[in-house]
Amino acid sequence: MNRVQTAARRRSFLKALASVPAVLSFNDLIAAEPSKEQQALVIGNSAYDGMELRNPANDAQAMSDLLGRAGFTIDSHLNAPRAEMMKAMDRFAQTILRSDTKLAVLYYAGHGVQLDWRNYLIPVDAIVDKRDDIQTRCVDLNALLGQISKIKDKTFIIILDACRDDPFGRKYRPESKGLSQFDAPVGSLLAYSTSPGKVASDGSGKNGLYTENLVRELATPNLRLEDALKRVRLGVRISSGGEQIPWETTSLESDVFLFGGAVSKMSAADIDRAVEEEIADWTRVKSSTSVDDWVAYLRKHPNGRFAELAQNRLNRLLPPKEVAAPPMTHAQATQTPFAAPKAGNVKPAPRPKVPPVTATTSANGNTNALRLGPGIAVPQIWTPSKNPYSAGRYPLGRKFTVGDTVKVRVADLHSNVEIATRDSIITRVDATLDLVELNNGKMQLDTMGNLLSRRDAKFKMPLAMTPSEYQLGKRWKASNERTVNGRTDIVVYDVHIAAVERIKVPAGEFDAFRIEADGWNLGVQGKLKSTSWQVPGLNFPVRMDRLIWGPRGDYRMAERQELVELYQQATMDS
Repeated sequence: MNRVQTAARRRSFLKALASVPAVLSFNDLIAAEPSKEQQALVIGNSAYDGMELRNPANDAQAMSDLLGRAGFTIDSHLNAPRAEMMKAMDRFAQTILRSDTKLAVLYYAGHGVQLDWRNYLIPVDAIVDKRDDIQTRCVDLNALLGQISKIKDKTFIIILDACRDDPFGRKYRPESKGLSQFDAPVGSLLAYSTSPGKVASDGSGKNGLYTENLVRELATPNLRLEDALKRVRLGVRISSGGEQIPWETTSLESDVFLFGGAVSKMSAADIDRAVEEEIADWTRVKSSTSVDDWVAYLRKHPNGRFAELAQNRLNRLLPPKEVAAPPMTHAQATQTPFAAPKAGNVKPAPRPKVPPVTATTSANGNTNALRLGPGIAVPQIWTPSKNPYSAGRYPLGRKFTVGDTVKVRVADLHSNVEIATRDSIITRVDATLDLVELNNGKMQLDTMGNLLSRRDAKFKMPLAMTPSEYQLGKRWKASNERTVNGRTDIVVYDVHIAAVERIKVPAGEFDAFRIEADGWNLGVQGKLKSTSWQVPGLNFPVRMDRLIWGPRGDYRMAERQELVELYQQATMDS
C-alpha cells in the first residue's frame, strides 16, 4: 500500500473516531452559582502550637476561591481543631451519599502523618506525645477512603498537601515520614503533594510550592484534571530540584474538567493534524540532552503518546539533588510553546567495539549479575509492597549491558505448541542515542526496552509499551509509525497496569505487573491487543501475549513469548 492509500485509510479511521461521542465530562455541572452536584470540603491548618506552618491556611483559601469559580458548593475550615474536623468529615461523608452529588472534592493542607499504613490528618489542637495518641487525637483519612470505595457512580477527588516535616516537634517523632500510599478506589483520584514517605515544602511565598502550581494548572480551561496534575508534578519537580515530586493514583472512569471541557468536536482532519504535530514535536526533541526541551515537550503533551518516553529521558537528564537546578521561575513554569533542541546539544557517542553474536561477555566477577533459567532458583529481584492498601510504586530499573543474553520461547497462544526459540545477545548500548542493539543490529530497542526495529520492521519512534515506573492503575498512550515489508502504518494503543500477580514461565515463577494494551492499526483497520508481565529491574518481560485481528475480525496472529533464560549484568540499582 502506498503512502497516499495509507493516509486515506488513516483519515477514514480518524473520521469514524471523530464521530464517537466525547468522553463524559463535568462541564455541564459547572454553573455561575454553587451546584449541589459538585461538593467540596476544604481544610487548611496552619496555627499549630509550637509547629506553626506558613501557608496551609492561605493554600486552602486559594483552593476555595478556585473551586468556587468552578461552581462547587464549598464547606471551608481554617485552623480547625479535631472536633470541628470530625464534624466536617462526617457531613462530607453524608453529602457524598446524596443522589444529587456527582463530583466531590476533598482538599487538605497542613500536617499529616502515617501509622501502620494508615494516614492521619492533624488538627491544630492535637497533642501527640506517643504513638497511640495519633489514633485518638488525629483524623483517620483511611476511614473516609474506605467509605468512598463502596460508593458507585460518583467521582471523588482527594488532594493532600499534607507532608510537612516534624509535625509534633520534639514531643514525638513518627516512625515514618510523610504519608502512606493508598491506591485510588474505582471512580476516584488521589493526589499527594510529594512521594510516599517524603516531606513537602511549605514554601517561602504566599502559597506552598505544591498548591501554587496546583491552583495555576487547575485553572487552565479545557485541560483534563489528570493532565493538569501531570503539569503540577513537572513544575514542582523542577522548582524543587527533584527534592519534591508529587504523585497521583487514579481509577477515574471519565474525564474531569474543572473549567471548560466543552471542546468542539474535532474533525478527521483536525485529529490527523494533531497526531502529525505530536509526532513532529517528538522527532524534534528525541535526541536532545536539554532538560528545557523535555520540560517544554511534557507541558505541551502531558498525556501524549510519547510522554512515558519523555518522562524516562527527563529522569536521566535531571541533575543530582546536591547540584540541583535553580528554582523554575513563574514565566518558565507557565511557558507552553515547544522549542526545538538547540544546535550543539547532541553529540553522538562513538560506536563501541562489540563481540560477535556467537560470543558471550564475562561479567568479570560482578556479584550483581543475574542468571535465570530452568532449575535455577529465582532470587528476590524486587520486594512487593507490604502495604495492605497499595501495590506500591517502583522504578523501571532496566540497565542494558553489552554481553547480556536472553532466550525466549515462542508458542501459539491458543494451543501452546512451540513455534521457535530465540536467542539474543546485547551487542551495543549507546545511552546518548537511546539505543540498544541485539545480535549486531538485527533488533533494536530504546534504553527502556521498547522496540525500535527488527529484521522485517522499522519504527519511526519507539512504541512505549513499557512505563517509566510501575504503579497499579497507571494509564498512558502509545503510538508509532512503522514500516513492515515495505508498507507503512500507524498503530495506536491505550495501555494500563491492570494487576500484580504471580506468573510461571520456563525461567521460573515471578511476581509481576500485568500490563494490558488495546490498540488499532489505522492502516489496515485491524484490532491489536498485547498483554505483558513485567518485573521491576528485569530488562525483558517474563511473558508477552500478542493478538492481531484483520479488518474482518479474523486472527492474523495469536502468539505467546515466554522467558526461558536470562543473563543480566546489572540493574539501575546495582
